[in-house]
Amino acid sequence: MNACKEGHSFSTRYRNGVPVVKTTPAPVPQLKNKPKPPIIRAVKKSTPKYPRKIITVRKGDTIYALSRRHGVTVRAMIGINKLKPPYLLYPGQKLKSPAMGSHVVKKGDTVYSLSRKYQVDMTIFTRLNAMKRPYVLSIGQELKVPGGNLAGKTVSLPPPPPQSGKGFMWPVKGPILSSFGPKEVGYHNDGINIAAQSGSYVRAAESGVVVHAGRKIKGFGRLILIRHSKGWITAYAHNSSILVTKGQTVKRGQAVARVGQTGDVSRPQLHFEMRKGSRAVNPVRYLR
Repeated sequence: MNACKEGHSFSTRYRNGVPVVKTTPAPVPQLKNKPKPPIIRAVKKSTPKYPRKIITVRKGDTIYALSRRHGVTVRAMIGINKLKPPYLLYPGQKLKSPAMGSHVVKKGDTVYSLSRKYQVDMTIFTRLNAMKRPYVLSIGQELKVPGGNLAGKTVSLPPPPPQSGKGFMWPVKGPILSSFGPKEVGYHNDGINIAAQSGSYVRAAESGVVVHAGRKIKGFGRLILIRHSKGWITAYAHNSSILVTKGQTVKRGQAVARVGQTGDVSRPQLHFEMRKGSRAVNPVRYLR
């Protein structure tokens, strides 16, 4: 078999698979042609279901307009094309569009929760999937999701510390502006919105580790996500300033931000969520 692998013929004692009777000394075979190297066939790569597209810039196009038209973020468009400020475009210019992915709808999924998960504006998400109100989803339905939105630096995070044993506390004190549950057609509040004085402290509901601190999801302004033990995550949105950093361990009651009205709100408030795994729960049932 070694000879076969090297490109030589079979043994000269066989011709067309039939043994040759040895009558006279066999002459030393002379190679007329050099052995051919083995043929290496490239393995075909599977093509993504939603392959990356090439965009041709039209007159009047801007990065913002293109990102909305193709259902991707401005940041993703800039990153994939390595554009530099002031991001000027010219007609006929060729740009790459971030690759598309897909999501198979599971029980409990909503347009709102998926837009949060994939960090894309609801309008872009529904337009990308040609959806109409009331945005009803069915289990097993396959949806397009913009690629490139989850890219970022990988930061090694410590495990969350043990909980205090005192339960989850209210992050701020104030009246509830919006309760947990369905709202307008197709919308769902995955948490509660609490009115509070601008600049007042937002406190960690339980001990945990900060997994995000910044502007990550459109509409929520300055956002903090804290992971707790036993699979819990809490979210604090619309802050005027953030007092912690990603990877920092915090204690129950520690000030992590100041109340503000960043994002899509018209008055100072805190949007607060509690999740057990990926499932949003009503915080009022757990806060003490």
